Amino acid sequence: MTDDFNAKWEASRRRVLAGMGAVGASLIASNAFAQADGPWATPPKSKVDRLNFVVWTYGDIYTKIAKRFQDDWGVPVDSTISSFNDHPPKLAAMYAAGEKIDVSQSSPFSFPNFVAQGLVEPLDDLPGAKEYAADFTAFTKQVATVNGKLMGLPYFATSWVWNYYSEMLEKLKIDKPMSSYDELIEHCVKAKKDGVSRYPILWIAGVGLEQLPGTWYQMTWNKGGTFFDKQGNHMLGAGSIARETLKWWANTFEKGLDIADPESLKVQFTSGAKAFGAGKNLYRGPSHHYGLNICNDPAQSPIAGKVKVLGSPGDGKTIADAHVYFITTANRNKEWAWKLLQYLGGKTKDGQYSQAISLAKDAMLGSGYQSVMNSDAIKTGWAPWGDVPEILKIWDKSAYIGEVCSSIYQPWHFPWTDQLNIEVQKCLTGQITADACCDNLIKGIADAKRKV
Repeated sequence: MTDDFNAKWEASRRRVLAGMGAVGASLIASNAFAQADGPWATPPKSKVDRLNFVVWTYGDIYTKIAKRFQDDWGVPVDSTISSFNDHPPKLAAMYAAGEKIDVSQSSPFSFPNFVAQGLVEPLDDLPGAKEYAADFTAFTKQVATVNGKLMGLPYFATSWVWNYYSEMLEKLKIDKPMSSYDELIEHCVKAKKDGVSRYPILWIAGVGLEQLPGTWYQMTWNKGGTFFDKQGNHMLGAGSIARETLKWWANTFEKGLDIADPESLKVQFTSGAKAFGAGKNLYRGPSHHYGLNICNDPAQSPIAGKVKVLGSPGDGKTIADAHVYFITTANRNKEWAWKLLQYLGGKTKDGQYSQAISLAKDAMLGSGYQSVMNSDAIKTGWAPWGDVPEILKIWDKSAYIGEVCSSIYQPWHFPWTDQLNIEVQKCLTGQITADACCDNLIKGIADAKRKV
């Protein structure tokens, strides 16, 4: 989420314009849409002069949402928009200064802390809230529900997938993509040996909250491991799946097999998709699913149409996450804040999941609502970019990232993740061993706990 979503949004929209009419017609017939007689259509009894939201930047969606809300309800909406990384401190500073904040948003990594700090207003008693919660996907429910209370509505959801360049696979005379880590290595070694690719695999290993860490989390989970047990004890010791996975991963870089692209250490989700579109690598991943709308967009990728989605090795276990919107406890009017929250993360006055549908069609983002995930907004909207049934099959094998790394619920997760990024990049570049890296991170857990 820290890389250039604006460029992805703008180019993605061009890709689906021709099919918008068909999608729109099919949505009208869906049970998930056009229910204009629900609580979302009922005006609050109270009055407000204006509302506001504090969000991170993403294309022009917030300008459009503010205008639509004012057109529908006659209430202007102000906005404070920051970068993804700047959003949490900006929100905290505004809250501490006593400013009015009606609605805001959060990644799953910040949300538990926002709740614990008293920034988030519970939603359970609000009209229509239970109906929204009943429509959540499983991992959205894990983010939006905290200590048994509904605290947010979904912004978007995503699952980690693999990609491969089909034309390069054909050139290597390999019949089908890898289905195991051994096959992944075999294919990459062959591509390098045959001179087809200097660096056959592009990892998502750029610094971030869910980029480099997410790659390690995902492969560890896929191999049957986790980072913390149910009691919160780390699972990074000698012989652990997480530690052995890191050893395997580091071996794909220069001092091992030399099949990993050095650019891996710089790329995040969107920039990684753009790099893969150059056609120099055979495999990319694991990464957020929506990168396909860059790799298979002719305006952005020379190999558009030739990048395929692939499930994870073995039984296909993978991870997912969801981002949320919420009402802050600094709101000026809870009834009206709830109305605005629904325009961002629920239904608009006409009873449609308007933003969820737009994000699915224009940017290939997943929804936190099961009814939207089952609708033609996904089935038809995603079709220009990838194999939708295959992506949804992967989606069904996804577990919430908090099951893999439960420290995201703890206030010390942020400083510990900063250390994780540094230590793992040192390991991948051969400066330290995987054993030393994990030992440093074990010590770092105790250090991070003492500092919060």
